[in-house]
Amino acid sequence: MLHCTQVCLSALTKRTHRVKVQVLKDFPRFQLYKGQVANVKPSLMRNYLHNFNGAKYILSEEHDINTELLKQYQTREAKLEEDRQQLSKRHETEVQKNMELRKESVFGHKKEEKPKEEKKGLLDSGITIEEVKIPGLDI
Repeated sequence: MLHCTQVCLSALTKRTHRVKVQVLKDFPRFQLYKGQVANVKPSLMRNYLHNFNGAKYILSEEHDINTELLKQYQTREAKLEEDRQQLSKRHETEVQKNMELRKESVFGHKKEEKPKEEKKGLLDSGITIEEVKIPGLDI
């Protein structure tokens, strides 16, 4: 009879296991920025982040987190959030203007039309056969 001597681990533990790190450099490829505290996969930390002092492990919340970097990251995020809000407000006003223009055109009000400029090409020009002189051709 065969007895089982090893336990097979599932892939679920590999997918769900994360380590807590503080990023010391910007990694836009992974959407991680300087000062950010994040939970990442151990392989990402070992292969990319930990190289050349890019990030550090956090073992205790109180002592290992660099508060200056964390504050810089939080101010940066707050500024980005304000920019996003301004952009969304600007986008909403543009959408409202477009909706008003559509309503005006639907309800019969004159829609602002821009005069189309006609492009004049060689074939569209007013040149006739009488105006063209070809040497050696008598018409």
